[in-house]
Amino acid sequence: MCAFALLGFFGALGHHFYYERLHGQEVQDSQWPSRFGIALSFFVKTSLVLSVETAYKQQVWLTVKRRDFKVSTLDTLFSACSNPLNIFDKQLVSGASIASLLAVLLWCLPLCAIASPSTLTIQDGDKIRSTTCDNVSMIDFARENKWGLDSDDQERAGMSYWDTGREDGLYTYATPSSELQRIFKLSILSVTGPLKPPNPCPSTKSCTYSMDLSFPVYQCERRRQFGGSNPSAYGRSQFAPNGSLLYASYSSIDENDGGRPLTWDNITSSTQEPGVFTEIPSLWIGWVTDAGGYQPHIVECLLHNATSVYEVTFSGDDMTVNQTTVVLGPLLLPNGSVKAPSDDNYQQFSGYHAAGYLFRTFLSGNITSDPVEVYVDATELLQSDLVIHTDALHIPDNFETVIENRFKDVFLSMLSDTQLHSQFDLTTSCSITESVLVWHYEPFWLALSYIVAVSLTAAAVVVGAYGFHRNGRSMNTSFSNFMTTTRSPDLDKLAEGHCLGQWPMCKRIADAKLRFGELLVSSNQDDDDTTPHAAFAFPSSVQEIKSDKNYA
Repeated sequence: MCAFALLGFFGALGHHFYYERLHGQEVQDSQWPSRFGIALSFFVKTSLVLSVETAYKQQVWLTVKRRDFKVSTLDTLFSACSNPLNIFDKQLVSGASIASLLAVLLWCLPLCAIASPSTLTIQDGDKIRSTTCDNVSMIDFARENKWGLDSDDQERAGMSYWDTGREDGLYTYATPSSELQRIFKLSILSVTGPLKPPNPCPSTKSCTYSMDLSFPVYQCERRRQFGGSNPSAYGRSQFAPNGSLLYASYSSIDENDGGRPLTWDNITSSTQEPGVFTEIPSLWIGWVTDAGGYQPHIVECLLHNATSVYEVTFSGDDMTVNQTTVVLGPLLLPNGSVKAPSDDNYQQFSGYHAAGYLFRTFLSGNITSDPVEVYVDATELLQSDLVIHTDALHIPDNFETVIENRFKDVFLSMLSDTQLHSQFDLTTSCSITESVLVWHYEPFWLALSYIVAVSLTAAAVVVGAYGFHRNGRSMNTSFSNFMTTTRSPDLDKLAEGHCLGQWPMCKRIADAKLRFGELLVSSNQDDDDTTPHAAFAFPSSVQEIKSDKNYA
């Protein structure tokens, strides 16, 4: 009884752990794992049923010792494990309620196997494996250096145009290249993030790879007042609600239309070298937020060197770019430093400066409030989605973060520009995600059915153990049990004419009441000379069995 219950308990645990191990694994064989799971559920069901059946038998023998039953009711009691209709017998329910409950449990326990097939199913899933991806777009702005009119790859363009009029043959910065202006415009106006390079993943698959990129980033800090050249003399007091300004931006130094410092056009001394950068303009931005009343904000944004690690994921036509780490370096041009045409990385630096110039120019200008037209803009900013301007102007409180991220997107978009000299393709390690069929395990119903079944079986074992204790021995319902418990004169008289066991039995036998107990000794027998005998007999012929007594 206990052994069967333990087998059922550990079988249920094993079933759960087996399905849990299969969960998420790729389907190699869609039939045998499910079949094995069904076999486990039947093993659990069978073990628990055998445990309850054994407990039922102990309780039945204890019940028939306590009171008398009709022979028909005894038939029902001893055959309830083989005939489910017997659990509806009124005499059984009223006269042996505990035994009848055990019989009901015995026939309901197989229901715990119903939940098994539905808890392990096959679903679409993903399988990730490491491989290499070809034609992954990469960008290295160091390729700008030492690249000129006599270099190969002339069908591509650099980030900036150069003046070539110096006697020493060195290039000096002139303007952003038309290719840089094109990719900048597309990127800054994009509403879906960075422009996408060609998908390097194999067809019908998604892939993920990481890349290290070095390019300048804007780092913005809050300020109390504007600084730099401030050609329009903007001040905090000019912003709403005290003034009419809603937005304003400018560069800290004066530049011409190509981004060349105006000081380059005013070189008068022969000792001054043309094309030398002595500083990089900072970007000043002021704006007003309208949440809970107008609140002006002012930031200064400086260009820093930075190295970032990006994780790029392609899935069909969608690209997702996540920045995993970033190492912020020094200023692009630290205070007191210069960048001359003779420096090895001058052309790379000029390209960075050109991108910054385009960005500062795009943001420059102002937006003012107007009682009639709501707001009047004198900036290209409203061409983008950096601010919301449907029925009114809404600029977020963390606008500096929006600005920083959009400038990064400009450089990430250059990965898609195969006309830039800095762009190239390479083969790199990546992880590919394939669509496969996987096992999916929902443990709730399996766990619920097994918990209920095992708990009720444990209760039945307690009842059976009590019956075993009161009986004083293990009981069964085999032929040998009935042979040894039906040796009494009363049964001999009752069975006269029916010794062949014909069915159905006559009403006289069916209605006769019997009880299992110690046969009373007749008056002509000596109590000391006769070993007591236990058997089924008429209630008037037996007394209660004592467990400490030996019986013949």
